[in-house]
Amino acid sequence: MMLERMQTTSDQKYCQRITRQTLEETLKQFKVKTTFELDLDFLERRQNATSGASGCQESSQEQEQRSPIEISPESVDRIKVILLGAPAVGKTSIIQQFVWNDFCEDYIPTERKHTYYPSVITNERLYEIKISDLPVIPYFPVNSYYEWANYRYYGLRSATAYILVFDLSNIDTFQYVRTLREQICESRNMQNVPLLVVGNKQDLIVPEEGSSNSSKPAITSGSDEKRRDIVNLVKKHWKSGYIECSAKYNWKVVAVFKELINMIDNLSSRDQSPMLDNIQEALDRNKCIVI
Repeated sequence: MMLERMQTTSDQKYCQRITRQTLEETLKQFKVKTTFELDLDFLERRQNATSGASGCQESSQEQEQRSPIEISPESVDRIKVILLGAPAVGKTSIIQQFVWNDFCEDYIPTERKHTYYPSVITNERLYEIKISDLPVIPYFPVNSYYEWANYRYYGLRSATAYILVFDLSNIDTFQYVRTLREQICESRNMQNVPLLVVGNKQDLIVPEEGSSNSSKPAITSGSDEKRRDIVNLVKKHWKSGYIECSAKYNWKVVAVFKELINMIDNLSSRDQSPMLDNIQEALDRNKCIVI
């Protein structure tokens, strides 16, 4: 009788231990870090399909042939992106439209650092992105001392890439981008750091013919000429990327981050090609020619 009671007690303890272990494993599953996974290629195709007049659908055969992308740990890239620009140019709106597909009509100045962690898939690779939305900075720190003293937790000088935003309806906001870009280039080596210039609020650019019937501010011919000068300066002289978007209507917002990732990929492949050339030259020197 005593043995049966001891056996029953041990069985109860074993069941309690199993139940507790199961609960702990379940709680661990709920503590997994939440991320946003976006397929940029799919989102861009969907935007192009909805903006087109025909709106053709894919055939069932093409959908069956398309298999889900398998991501290996080696194909995961982690990049840190910082958005900078003058006040009220739409930096926060671009980020929230990209991450949450949301736009706020009211202007709320950014007073502290906000960080977003979306995970995106493009070019059959998974990218874990850390996007930092910062308050307007009066200057870019020239060295680590000034960064520690004034922008301690911003991580300005350690970013993988920069997005500099200006307002297309207010060309004067580009002067802030020009000054900030010069300070960034003086502060760190930008040879392997992509810099993308984004002109936001493209929806406020009204054609000259319809400007009289519209209540929105129109871009005059003089401003239009300045806009072309900006494109020429960024692409030809700065050798940087340039794209225009509208955060309000989610127009080319996905293309902004896809272009930035493509710039990062191009820099990575460019860094690898000289190494391959050096290996090939070494092999050529060690060749033995028999005559």
